[in-house]
Amino acid sequence: MNRETRKEKGNFTIPHGRALGALMPVLGYVIFETTTGNLMSITFARMLINLAFYYLIYGLVYLVVNRFRAAMMGTTLVLYILAAVDYYVLQFKGSPLLLPQDLTAWRTAAAVVSNYHITLSRPVVLGAVLLLLVLFLLWHTDVEKMNLKKRGIFAGSYAVLAAAWLIAFYQYDVKLPLADIDDDIFWWSLEGSYQDFGYATSTAILIKSMVFEKPEGYSVEAATEAGEEAVFESTPVSETTPENLIVIMNESLSDMRVIRDFTTNEEFFPFISSLEENTIKSHLYVQVFGGGTSNTEYETLTGHSITFLPYVISAYQAYCKPAEYGMATTLKAQGYTTVAMHPNSSANWNRKTVYEDMGFDEFISQSHYGDVEKLRNYVSDKGNYDRLISRYEEKTPGEKLFIFNVTMQNHGGYEESFPEFQEEIEATGDVAGYPQANRYLSLMKKSDEAFEYLIDYFSQVEEPTMIVMFGDHQASVETEFYEKLYGKSMKELTPEEADKQYVTPLIIWTNYEMEKPELDRISSNYLGAEILNLANLELTDYDRLLLEAREGIPVFGKNGYYLADGTYVPWSKNVEKPELMRRYQILEYNAVADRNNRVDRLFTLTP
Repeated sequence: MNRETRKEKGNFTIPHGRALGALMPVLGYVIFETTTGNLMSITFARMLINLAFYYLIYGLVYLVVNRFRAAMMGTTLVLYILAAVDYYVLQFKGSPLLLPQDLTAWRTAAAVVSNYHITLSRPVVLGAVLLLLVLFLLWHTDVEKMNLKKRGIFAGSYAVLAAAWLIAFYQYDVKLPLADIDDDIFWWSLEGSYQDFGYATSTAILIKSMVFEKPEGYSVEAATEAGEEAVFESTPVSETTPENLIVIMNESLSDMRVIRDFTTNEEFFPFISSLEENTIKSHLYVQVFGGGTSNTEYETLTGHSITFLPYVISAYQAYCKPAEYGMATTLKAQGYTTVAMHPNSSANWNRKTVYEDMGFDEFISQSHYGDVEKLRNYVSDKGNYDRLISRYEEKTPGEKLFIFNVTMQNHGGYEESFPEFQEEIEATGDVAGYPQANRYLSLMKKSDEAFEYLIDYFSQVEEPTMIVMFGDHQASVETEFYEKLYGKSMKELTPEEADKQYVTPLIIWTNYEMEKPELDRISSNYLGAEILNLANLELTDYDRLLLEAREGIPVFGKNGYYLADGTYVPWSKNVEKPELMRRYQILEYNAVADRNNRVDRLFTLTP
């Protein structure tokens, strides 16, 4: 086909086609941010930074495909789909679609998507209209394929420009002066950051934080010293060691009154509120909100803090390897049968592989639950506890049992009502009128009832038993509900105020005499070691370091940390970190990032 024939292929001349091609990154940006609903909140200077990344994306696809229409249409369509997914992820999870982390969790998302009610929204529809208009123009436009010489020139020019921009952006932190972009914008307001700075720029900075940086002063010798010098004197709360240790991570269990007290038509935690005898209650600080369950799980079972890991990585999928030391291996070394339970797919968060790596003897997943009670298409807490009790009753005489149970009942998807679920709880007063919040609070009442059922059962058991229950994160209900509680926009929160959205209940109960230690608040990275300590069990050197660190730094929050005197320090504040934190980070790096040189004896009781 000659040049003249090519000119007649579309309704536009080749120069017009190239002009449209030059504009496609701009049009792609407009379609994307229109679909997310953020187009008008991004300033002109910040838009220019985003556009630089769009030009890189479109240019790369065109270079590889070398077919104008296919490259432009395909890239624009993919961007629209990505924007629509981001919009709905934000609605359901309370945070934007994080790349690449959320893509690695697609199996988990597929297992729960049926409980979410998806409706077409104005931004998504408007974005679709713009997409169709652009696709129509592209369909009637074409540009001849580049010959080898032109393609080589284009490739060379692209490589130089792309390298220059990425080096300037990542190595030298070059930003437009008017853009006012700071790398710290993300750590306590992801939603607001993506709205104000744009998806491409926000994602680019998050990718920068994926690098696992070696702590200052790290060496294998420094890690060994940090573990061996750990000083922690345990004060037993009981002379009894439980034969049954049951740890329940309850999906989305939380009490939003930690933000600000509010009224309801009736109490949604009547049983938990009434528990006093042989009971410890505390506030548990976690690193996730509205999702990311496995990160709370990872911190609890390993003692490793997500704070020290690259920001957008799911630890279960990136860092769990065979011989992953933690609670399971420590209890196994002391004669316990270790059982993990979760009434959903074993593929969720790669649990089947992870639990094997952690040393669990058994994993009872959804396919092994049988016919148990369900609520909103999920196994209810009561149905879950029925299976837990069944596993307990299967144990042999004298067998010591550790069960780590992850519930499912309260999982997100609060937009839709279910005929079989009677919603008993309604928020009243100034927080009335939020259907998702009411539905969620009604689920909390069901969790409370199921926990009472479980405690009633084990209160009749003669074997010493400790039951621990905590929430993995707060629920993503209406943003307006949270803003009512705070009395301000989410964008206006201080880091310490924002951290209140990362607090869940912690309840520790025994069927034997137990004193109540001072445990007003704790973070999930310390929880596993603290449970072992309260249960009168032997600790590893790493456990002792964790408990020593907790005495000086009792909470690792999402946006900052608390010192022993109650002082809150934002992570973004440029101050020297405590020595205990430095030692902790060095030892964690040895366990997670430098596995070939891991000092195993610091993390395990097994020689």
